[in-house]
Amino acid sequence: MLEKNASKLNGKVSDIVKALIPSSTSSGKDILAAVRYYQEKNGSIISRAAVPTDFLGMEQQQRVLTTEGKLRTGLYKVLLFQEIRDSIKSGVLPIDSSYDYRSFDEYQIPVTVWNKEKEKLIEQAGLTAFADSRKTLLKLNEKLNAQIKLTNERIEKGSNKQVYFDPAGDWHLMKDKRLEEVVDLESLYPQEYVIPLVEVLSTVQNATGFISTFIHSGIDHIPKRPDENLFFAAILGFGCNIGIRKFSFMSKGIRTSSLETTSLQYFSPETVIQANDKVLAFSNDLPLTEHFRKDADFIHTSSDGQKFDVSVASLVASPSFKYFGNGRGVTMYSFLDEAGQLFYSTVFSAAEPESHYVLDGLTHNEVIIPNAHSTDTHGFSEPVFAVTGLLGIEFRPRFARFHHQQLYSIDEARTYRELNYKIVPGLKINLVHLENHWDDILRLVCTIKLGYAKASTLFRRLNSYSKQHPLYKALKDLGRLYKTVYIYQYMDDELIRKSVSGSLSKIENSNNFSKAITVGNNQELIWATRKEQLIAEGCKRLIANALNTYNLLLLSEKLVAVESEHDRQILLKKILATSTHSWAHINLVGEYDFSDGKDYKIFNLSSIMDLNLAP
Repeated sequence: MLEKNASKLNGKVSDIVKALIPSSTSSGKDILAAVRYYQEKNGSIISRAAVPTDFLGMEQQQRVLTTEGKLRTGLYKVLLFQEIRDSIKSGVLPIDSSYDYRSFDEYQIPVTVWNKEKEKLIEQAGLTAFADSRKTLLKLNEKLNAQIKLTNERIEKGSNKQVYFDPAGDWHLMKDKRLEEVVDLESLYPQEYVIPLVEVLSTVQNATGFISTFIHSGIDHIPKRPDENLFFAAILGFGCNIGIRKFSFMSKGIRTSSLETTSLQYFSPETVIQANDKVLAFSNDLPLTEHFRKDADFIHTSSDGQKFDVSVASLVASPSFKYFGNGRGVTMYSFLDEAGQLFYSTVFSAAEPESHYVLDGLTHNEVIIPNAHSTDTHGFSEPVFAVTGLLGIEFRPRFARFHHQQLYSIDEARTYRELNYKIVPGLKINLVHLENHWDDILRLVCTIKLGYAKASTLFRRLNSYSKQHPLYKALKDLGRLYKTVYIYQYMDDELIRKSVSGSLSKIENSNNFSKAITVGNNQELIWATRKEQLIAEGCKRLIANALNTYNLLLLSEKLVAVESEHDRQILLKKILATSTHSWAHINLVGEYDFSDGKDYKIFNLSSIMDLNLAP
């Protein structure tokens, strides 16, 4: 039975092993020698002579030999394949021919460049204040201790009514009561008619010129530019999840071949991002936009993911019974600011952690630069706390259970207990390890900030190691300090709690908005490849941003029409209590044509009724 299973495994894995290009920098020299020997022999190992076995343990080396001293080739290959798998996962055997399993160094700023231009790169990334690990950690420790002291003193005095203790002495946090103000939306948006999506896109195009960002992908020959309506049709075909070909059948004045050509030659993830940025740049400059921010000099953003079924075969989609039953799906992850502007979005497998992608939106957009950012628990990780802390962004996640989060410190835990504090850190970070890898942390953050690689790529690789990478451990320890400061601030400061709650309420409402736009194919995505999914998500975001901008223009027009300053302030207050992600006045499902003269198909009912289907 063992030989039979080994034969099946060999048939499936052998060609993969032959195609691997292992890195010469591998720290696992024994397994590297075994892989190269296997490849040189083209997988044909029939004798014991010269076969590398040093990668095996002593017991395994004995098991691969018979009592006569012959090599059990089937068992040897099984053990070899297992060791290759484990070595790739642990990072011992980097693979140059892989995107996800190359040496981690290859994803970062080259070490030769880093060593030569470190000071310049740190300055360009705005990290000069953090260059000295000892000064940075001393300052962070002072901030942490001051916040621990302040929070505990306010609890002791009874100033903080939100924190309470159970009989075991463990602390808990009461939920803040939210007072929802009822706003009459009917008086803010048109009710006597509905506005077609094409009109929205056309109006925003006239104001922003976003269509100009769609550039032909050809080099040698650039044909005559398509009509503007073809771009609108392609945006709706992608963004509403209807499909390009099907949308052409539904549209008057649109030729199928012309629409397919336009979508193929002018639409890419990059051009869609540029179109969104053009709309955002315009809406961000509107006077009304600034008033949606609680603080004019402080931008608080949020992000959240939505799960979507994928109805076609897709390598990006993954199974999740909780979300898709027996189907497969993806996560569409979006970033929103307080004025309803969706400034970044991406698509990834539903099996991947959302936290890997949080930093992408914070570092790879040029329009909205946040001061603080909120996610739900799915978007949280301690390394994200570390990187945002060094980037000067306050990371403010909303934990499902704040009191379940472990609190950390640099000082010994007994130091706080001796001060009779009720809520104290329970664990101490590994300060020596953190300081030893400070240079690696700075290199990683510079890599992200200066655009050498996306944070999601780096964290996906760090997370793929079966044994935790030393850099990842250091990032977690730094993030634990920032996280602990935040938790003490959150339990003490009502304004922070309300800002987090309000920000996440906006992104949740925005998810409903995005879901409403995805009207086609029962909201099951029809795009198979990652490129198609990114284009479709980008177009959906473009439609949402265009609608948001259109609503801002409608509301601004109302403010202009008000004659007295007193009435204008009353209207402004009413507007700011609403969301610009409103769509009751927008026609999201197309138009029906009831005009006369339609040449409808006529069935020959008599021949159909006389149809004889008996065998």
